[in-house]
Amino acid sequence: MAWLRAALMVALVVTSVLLELVVLPWLHLPGATPDVVTVTVIALGMVGGPVRGALAGFGAGLLLDLVPPSAGLVGVTAVVLVAVGYAAGLLGQEGARAPLVQVGIVGLLAGAAVLGQALVGTVVGYDRVAWDRVPLLVLTQVVYALVLAAFVVPLVTWLWRKVTPSGPRYDLVRP
Repeated sequence: MAWLRAALMVALVVTSVLLELVVLPWLHLPGATPDVVTVTVIALGMVGGPVRGALAGFGAGLLLDLVPPSAGLVGVTAVVLVAVGYAAGLLGQEGARAPLVQVGIVGLLAGAAVLGQALVGTVVGYDRVAWDRVPLLVLTQVVYALVLAAFVVPLVTWLWRKVTPSGPRYDLVRP
């Protein structure tokens, strides 16, 4: 059943990347484009744990860095989303959290992802970081993430439970 979870992670990451790059820019929303990828990585980290969250973050970040219209350095988004996915896995391990707490965690980590992108970009010498726009981008990204989290987190949780076996696990060799 591990392959089903891996396939689900790949399908969710690819779908979120396509939504973010193809569909959402057409909405012309103020501030940043809603970051469906980050919210999806956070949701996968919350249901799958820190390692799966980091893996989802790495795959999603690398895909975002490689697919046009990427204009940044390859790997910067991957580094940030690995940290965000891992942190989501750690924060989601506390068991079943209240829905409002989960939404709050998504908003907090989405804002941290924008700030992390700017920090990592500055550290590696990327000259296109506009620090005067970062506060507005963080604010709009948090608002968009709070709205998206109300839909994405329950959907990812429901799908994760569908592919995770709930009954006892039977091994081929019996004791």
